[in-house]
Amino acid sequence: MNGLVLARLADVPPPGRGALRCRAGTVEIGLFRVGDEVVAWRDLCPHEAAPVCRGTISGTRLVSAVGDYRYGRAGEILRCPWHGWEFDLATGQHLAGGSGARLRAHPIEVRGGLIFDAAGLAQDRELIIAERVDAAAGVIVLDLRPADDAPLAAWAPGAHVELELPSGRRRHYSLCGDPADRACYRIAVLREETGRGGSAELHEAARCGERLLLRRIRNRFPLTPGRHLFLAGGIGITGVLAMARSEARRTGHSRLVQIGRSRSTTAFLDETAELPGAELIMTERDGRPDLTALVAGTEPGTVIYCCGPERMITEVKAAGERHGRRVIIESFVPQPAPAGAGDHRPFQLELARSGRVIDVGADESILEALHRSGVDHAASSCRQGWCGSCETRVLAGVPEHRDTVLAEEERADADRMMICVGRATGERMTLDL
Repeated sequence: MNGLVLARLADVPPPGRGALRCRAGTVEIGLFRVGDEVVAWRDLCPHEAAPVCRGTISGTRLVSAVGDYRYGRAGEILRCPWHGWEFDLATGQHLAGGSGARLRAHPIEVRGGLIFDAAGLAQDRELIIAERVDAAAGVIVLDLRPADDAPLAAWAPGAHVELELPSGRRRHYSLCGDPADRACYRIAVLREETGRGGSAELHEAARCGERLLLRRIRNRFPLTPGRHLFLAGGIGITGVLAMARSEARRTGHSRLVQIGRSRSTTAFLDETAELPGAELIMTERDGRPDLTALVAGTEPGTVIYCCGPERMITEVKAAGERHGRRVIIESFVPQPAPAGAGDHRPFQLELARSGRVIDVGADESILEALHRSGVDHAASSCRQGWCGSCETRVLAGVPEHRDTVLAEEERADADRMMICVGRATGERMTLDL
């Protein structure tokens, strides 16, 4: 398989017939049908010693907490061949009473008869800047084409690329072009004078013919089936534009609300105008929109996608909680510390693979403490908690999450964290490093 496409949906066996085993980068996974859904589990037992995706088993030795399976026990249970542990294929949960062991999921997205790897794959491909357009005040749009003749990796709406700039800086940009175009990736870059230098460098160095290195493609913002409201503020339009286009092609209508200060500072106005059902709000002309009313006016079950300034995201999330709507955000800034966070409190960090113990200071991140101590093998990129590059398994202790990557249920599991921003809630934590 090439790029982000893992498999064809038609190749996944029927329920109860086992897995389609495939590879996502260096990770072996199994794709299973459970009823009308497809689930993906990493092909490792929780102790990470034995594969589990070779097939399903008939019956179970354990008392199931979920009772009779809708599609039959033989089709929905996996067993570790080493321990005999048995797992619910639909949820990955261990069926033994009181056990917290579970299979590790792998994020996927099913679209257009294909199954995409939503976690992202390393690419390390050279891209050439084929076109540069000044799309709005302080915003450039770049069309990036492969330096070789091979097609680019397939992607799904919500994906972003990690690019290495000439200086060696790595930065992340939402893909806002056409997923069907395998010859070009399109990104838009807002120049941020108070940023960390990446946007300013790209604005100055991005000339046609210049080369950038594509490091990785990820999708932590995948489009789910159902009804949607897309809310985009400023450069946040890049995160939802491909989604809105996909929705319009599929249903003939797309509820997109694009918010900008003025026409001169807002990118992609022509593209937005072509979408049936899209609405444009210019705050200098129309005033600030009532985001709470927009959320409240949606039908029950509507999923709201929001990408934009932090003030906007905070308001939309609060409105979603108040009116019972699911809100999915993409934010490229670190999150504030949660209430009762362990700021100004040092803790000890144990590295399980070496047994080394490192003191993490009250005002530094885990990643900073690792680098200070000479540990440089921990992966990282954004260092702000939104790209997912530094995701690390937690073996002991409870993490304090400050990222925008993990969903609430993943945070509750407390078995992984983003070490570039996260800390420990207690005095000691053990990581799989």
